[in-house]
Amino acid sequence: MTGALTGFFRDEAPPSVVWRALEPVTGLSTKVARVVKNDTVFFGVVAGDEPNSVQAAEKVLKSGGTAADAATVLALSLAVTMPSAASLGGGGVCLVHSPGDGKTEALDFIAPAPERVDRRADRPAAVPALLRGVAALHARYGAVDFRSHLGKAEQLARFGHVVSRASAKEFLLAASPLFTDAAARRVFARSDGHPYVEGDRLVQQDLADFFAELRIEGVSNFYNGEIAEKFVRAAQAAGAGLTLSDMRGFRPRWRKPIQIVFRNLILSFAPASAGAGVAASHMWRMLALNDRYRGVNASEQMHLLAEAGKRAFGMRDQPSNGTDAAAAMQSFDSARATAPNELTAKAHGISENPSQTSFVVVDLVGQTVVCTLTNYNLFGTGRVAPGLGVVLAAAPGRGDRNALSLGGMIAANVEGQDVRFAAAASGGAAATTALMRVAADTLASEKTLERAMLGARIHHSGAPDITLIEQDVPDAIVARLVRKGHRIERAPSLGRVNAAECPLGLGVGSEAAACFVFADPRGNGLASEAER
Repeated sequence: MTGALTGFFRDEAPPSVVWRALEPVTGLSTKVARVVKNDTVFFGVVAGDEPNSVQAAEKVLKSGGTAADAATVLALSLAVTMPSAASLGGGGVCLVHSPGDGKTEALDFIAPAPERVDRRADRPAAVPALLRGVAALHARYGAVDFRSHLGKAEQLARFGHVVSRASAKEFLLAASPLFTDAAARRVFARSDGHPYVEGDRLVQQDLADFFAELRIEGVSNFYNGEIAEKFVRAAQAAGAGLTLSDMRGFRPRWRKPIQIVFRNLILSFAPASAGAGVAASHMWRMLALNDRYRGVNASEQMHLLAEAGKRAFGMRDQPSNGTDAAAAMQSFDSARATAPNELTAKAHGISENPSQTSFVVVDLVGQTVVCTLTNYNLFGTGRVAPGLGVVLAAAPGRGDRNALSLGGMIAANVEGQDVRFAAAASGGAAATTALMRVAADTLASEKTLERAMLGARIHHSGAPDITLIEQDVPDAIVARLVRKGHRIERAPSLGRVNAAECPLGLGVGSEAAACFVFADPRGNGLASEAER
């Protein structure tokens, strides 16, 4: 299976796992930030899939903003710098840890489908959720004026940004179908008709003007006011089928995360309908059961990951608890691959679009935000709201367009004060298993985060009965997996993880305290420490 454009802008379902070839990467984009008492002051760490947005968030941390402030700017900046995966028309889910009260919360701003879709709407769009989502995040945990955050995104659009390799690859993948829309072509095609490439400067005046209106009139006006009316007219002209009732009806929700106690840590996962969070919580319980993951060698860990994955994907519609995980693992056999039809909870083989993006932010006191954002398809509907420059996210519930790949996790100590690990992932169905591979290696096997990020990955979603492995998995391990009955196919890469680890926590007041932050070498993102 190759090509991320299967079913592009159409409703037929692509394969359950879609991957794209990536350029070889020799090392991690990694930073180590230390709290020191002399020349350097630590303000936090940030990692994400698109470098311009990461740098924008870093500046917010350096200026004294909280992790929520930085995450808000990062999300808004992505709507400018990586509109293929995140836009004002899309949505997502975040986890937020507050060290002051030791609480971790989930913020659900997953973009819903319209209540009714007019039959004249040939490209139904999701109800825009991002703005109300980041506004809710900022209202609870931010410290800087929200209008300032909108202004930063406005400046990126008005004065332009240098197109990153991450975004240039998305432009190239989508160019042919995307440019059939006049408004999208006007924004994303150069004067010679070709898509923007790495190093080009992309200016988006319509989007800048739209951000300026939001800055002046306020986000509420986008959902219930003159800006809402203007947006709906533009969206309807683009075949989106949105109404003012859809806009007025959307509200983000603060929710209790799925939480699991592991050793001296509390692990928090995004709850349903963020399917990757639910599946990851099931996988974690299976991997941690009787300390099974840490107690076996590398090839047995790969087998265990595949077996846990095929069970967890069949349990995404079930509440996460230790009893169900233990029951699911009763059929586990270390000597053979369990056939999916032998499992009690069978995966449905639902397709999951890999077009999404994730990031992680930790500030100087340990406030932590991890988010996964999506347009449900590469550039959403493939259309831009004319005159506004906003990419319209595809309506969920059609083909592979769903929230099943959204998720993330945060691990804090039992006292709830110090974050030890935080990560989120993208890449479709493989986001779940990639995240669990890194988390299990770091927290269960106690490897360094660097080793965990570089470790080869394996994926099994239960349907079809195929075990995907990355190309650099040693032949000896592949042979052992085949002998156990796995049907192996190789993939260039599986998932993209952004992760941070603070082994001693923060607020320790010692030069020994450190945070390590990594962007996945399988992508073209950036990890950065905020120091000055």
